[in-house]
Amino acid sequence: MPLTTTLIELPFADRLNESELKILSENAELVTFEDEETITLQFASAEKFYILYSGKVEYHLNVGDQRGGLTVGENNERGTPIGWSGFREPYRFATTAIAKGRTEVVAWDNKLLRALFDSNPQIGMHFLSSTLLYSTHLLRDARNSWIQGSIPMTVDSFEGSTTYTSFQDKGPSESNLEFFRQSNFFNPFSDWHLMKLAEISDTKYYKQGEKLLSKGEASHKFMVLKSGKVALNYIKENGEVYTSDILQERGQVILWSAASFDAIPNFMELVVLEPVEVLEIQRIDLLVLYGEFPNLGMVFMYRLLWLLGSALKAIRAQVITQTYDRELLTIQTMIDQAGALLSVTSDIHKIPSLLAEKLTQGIAFDLLDQLSKTGVGQEKSLANLFVKVTGPLRKEYLFLEGLKKMTNHVIKAPKNTPSAQLRNECSELFEKAIAYLDISIDGVENIPKESGNIFIYNHLLNHPYYTLPNNFQITLDSHFISMLLYKYYKDSGLRVVRIGKGPEYGHQDYYNKLGHMGVRTADSDPAKLSAEEKRKNRMLFFDEASDKLKQGINLILSPEGTSRETHQSPVDFKPGAFMIANHSGIDPLIVPVALSFFDKRMSKAKLGVVIKPAFRLSEVIDTTKPFKEELRGFLESYSKKYRSYVEEAIQLVEN
Repeated sequence: MPLTTTLIELPFADRLNESELKILSENAELVTFEDEETITLQFASAEKFYILYSGKVEYHLNVGDQRGGLTVGENNERGTPIGWSGFREPYRFATTAIAKGRTEVVAWDNKLLRALFDSNPQIGMHFLSSTLLYSTHLLRDARNSWIQGSIPMTVDSFEGSTTYTSFQDKGPSESNLEFFRQSNFFNPFSDWHLMKLAEISDTKYYKQGEKLLSKGEASHKFMVLKSGKVALNYIKENGEVYTSDILQERGQVILWSAASFDAIPNFMELVVLEPVEVLEIQRIDLLVLYGEFPNLGMVFMYRLLWLLGSALKAIRAQVITQTYDRELLTIQTMIDQAGALLSVTSDIHKIPSLLAEKLTQGIAFDLLDQLSKTGVGQEKSLANLFVKVTGPLRKEYLFLEGLKKMTNHVIKAPKNTPSAQLRNECSELFEKAIAYLDISIDGVENIPKESGNIFIYNHLLNHPYYTLPNNFQITLDSHFISMLLYKYYKDSGLRVVRIGKGPEYGHQDYYNKLGHMGVRTADSDPAKLSAEEKRKNRMLFFDEASDKLKQGINLILSPEGTSRETHQSPVDFKPGAFMIANHSGIDPLIVPVALSFFDKRMSKAKLGVVIKPAFRLSEVIDTTKPFKEELRGFLESYSKKYRSYVEEAIQLVEN
């Protein structure tokens, strides 16, 4: 029995006449799904297309080995399309749709429906336009999910990307028709369609800083980029700006919502970063053209759904990475989803393996950059997507390369290079390396104007990922403080470092070349020393440290004597740093530096640094009482107090 009465309640019905509704209803059926029943299955052949009539649907994305998948949206609004990815090659469902409670849907055989659109493009245009309108909430929900796990990103985060030079000389002047033929978006359009579009198109120029679209504003223009750069921004209620993409590819549609027959709500803003040249079509002109040529309107709706699907895939890829903290899982999932659209010989299949090893990541990034320019079809689209997804990983790779360069510079330095010069050169190279990291610093005003101070810090473990190919681990926290001192004093100071065990001779050679002060521990030397020998060595160390302070050299050391993860830091302080201050006889300033997340993968964390006001030992202990007893009491309370400093460093990052 035809479902004409049922279809009248769907969003597009008021645009179709009685005979068109009858044709559509004769091919439809009303299907009921019980709670938790599967309506569509990810990757399955899209044999059916559904529109929600009553109940609720929840969408899941199966990701690699993650059982149960990632929930990527839900809806209970009548008219919501389910399985619209079946309108696009390779005609497979992009997500798994689950009924939540008893749910009714109107269903069509997908092939029959597409054939109906071909023979009745007026039906196809309005049906697909409604599908587009009721699917945009998925993009909004995906962006909201991405924002929840992101930190505010600006256009600076995307620097280094290749782009066309604005208004570059492209040789002989090209017609609008020739330009349309070069755009990937217009591939399915016939020349006849493109000629009609070219007739209503105009070339426009926009200056840097101009807004092409504001949040909440309806778009009245459809734009295709010829040259320049445009930022796609998401603006939260508190004013924070998240740049989700930089649009810069020639032939890329940068403003598409005006081309939909149904007006599309807008949640983003588009801002010109570099002067742009665009091909522009007024919305009213498109609507007139659709009325005259519904077949052209139908093809346009198909392509807008394709564009929406591509945008969804890109934003969901970032959500997957945030959720599972695994870029390789995201990339492999996206490759699997592309399925038959990728050639089995495509180099894109190499990317997960190349990214899996630190030593081959550079090859992976070079290959992605190449494929994003020279790839074909889906291969090029995925390469561009992976360039965005791997942005943090690429920065981490460049940071690690910077550490290698710094270490090699020290190791290869001529033996007669003054250690102070080498320490400063090391700090300059470290500063270049950490330029790729996200670091928040508070309290720089507490750094004393004059040098000759003791800088103490909570010592954090190194993440194993930063072990260099020769098994050497650079202590990131102490190198950071040296770099900070070099910026303020033009001298990176002296660090107190543990004298390594026999197998750690490389570690010791590195620090010896830098001229840092070595302190022996129980593990430093297998030889048994007498108590008198230990006392003598300790006094020699205190004398040397005191001399350095009197010369106006800053000392850097951790009172813990060991390293921990951020959530465990610090452990109880040992007296060494404070005994140096007392032994010096000059009562130097002691500057506390609290650190957070230097023990994490830098691609997964933002680093926090809090510098607290300096103090002198004479200000915190009673110098008229026995020193050791006073110091013991101070250390017991100060270790606990220092934990609050570390909490500040954590909050600096997380707020």
